[in-house]
Order: sequence, then structure tokens, then C-alpha cells
Amino acid sequence: MVKINNYLSSKEAACALTKAVLEQIEHSGNKIFHIALSGGNTPATLFRLWAEDFRDIIPWKKLQIYWVDERCVPSDHPDSNFGMTKKILLDKVPLSEMQIHRIHGEEEPQNEAKRYSALVERLLPEKNTFPVFDSVLLGIGIDGHTSSLFPGQNSLIISPDTYIVNEEPGSGRHRIALTGLPILHARSVFFFVTGEDKKEILRKAIKGDDSCPAGYIIARLEEAELFTDSI
Repeated sequence: MVKINNYLSSKEAACALTKAVLEQIEHSGNKIFHIALSGGNTPATLFRLWAEDFRDIIPWKKLQIYWVDERCVPSDHPDSNFGMTKKILLDKVPLSEMQIHRIHGEEEPQNEAKRYSALVERLLPEKNTFPVFDSVLLGIGIDGHTSSLFPGQNSLIISPDTYIVNEEPGSGRHRIALTGLPILHARSVFFFVTGEDKKEILRKAIKGDDSCPAGYIIARLEEAELFTDSI
């Protein structure tokens, strides 16, 4: 089940999402807050807001930062999710290197997926043998993909592995992606989707259409929130 929050602009949606995350952090008390971030173009609006308007409000010391997915490129490559986040957010806020856990996109993909899975499994609490993130931030692509899990790849969504290596349709480029079961076990899941080009696929995903990974996951989440300007 997903709660839909629709706003007039992407910045308003990003602001509301930020406040929802802050509420989750507050509810966690004195515990470390493990949060997984998505890449792509849409989160840049959110991360810019965190670095500017919310820099002095977010309790950075409590956070441990992870990534939902990563393209298999070096961190200084224009397509690197970590590289984008570092430039817009990480370099501008008081986070130490010990709090930032990036996926090494420059390494051999299969080995890195195993390494990162083991790291996440070691640092996070566990439920039903799966690591439990306090919060997972997801986007939805115009084809309905989320976490670099693409249409026709539902078998990867239910993989027993925490992170897997996947091929991007068309280009064949490798990506490392968080699978569906850890997402379903997260304490909170937030979707951030903006832009006119997302309206059609967003309606499809909200209905829980299994033909797109975002819809597949939404249909199986006990609780999630969507923040958008696209409905």
C-alpha cells in the first residue's frame, strides 16, 4: 500500500519528503539511522535541498549512508550515482568518511556486489535473514524500473541476495542493485518521482502492475509513501 502525496512542484515534493525522513530519524531516538539513497537525475533536487535549506536541520551524526544502486563506472565518471551525490550533497555537509558506504562501481561487478552485500548485512540489523534499512529512497524510471531492476526482471527482484549485478536493457551496461526483498523489509520506503514524463508510468506503478518493477514492489509493500508533482 502506498500513500500518495502530490505537490505543485518538485521542490515542494522534495521538501515534504525531507520532513518525512526527518520524522523517521526523530522516531529512531539515539540509534544510528541507516539510509539507502537512489541515483539518477531526480534525486539531485532532493540532495540539493538537503545541502542548502536543511543543512543545519538534518542530524548528520546519526546517519549511515548507503546506495540503492550504482552504475559500474569509476566514482568520477559522469554516470556515477555516488559521484553525483558527492558533488551535490556529501561535499557540503558534515559527514565523515566512516558514515559513507559507497558501491565501488570501478571494481569487478560480481565481486563488488558480494562485497557490498556482506558489508550491508554486517552493519545493519537483521529480520528474516535480510538486512533492515531504516529508510530506502527510491525513484521510478519512465520504463517503470526502480533500483536498477528493469521490466522483465522480476526474478531478480525476489533474489535471495542483498545486491545483484544487472544489465541495463539496450546498452548492456552493468549495474549493481539492491534487490526487492531487502526493500520490502525496510522500516520506511519513500518514492520520489517528478516530471511530466513520469505521469503514465506512475499511474501504472501505483496500481501495483507487476509488469513494471516499481509496481511489483509497491503492490507488496505493507506501507510506503510517494512524493510527486506528476499526478
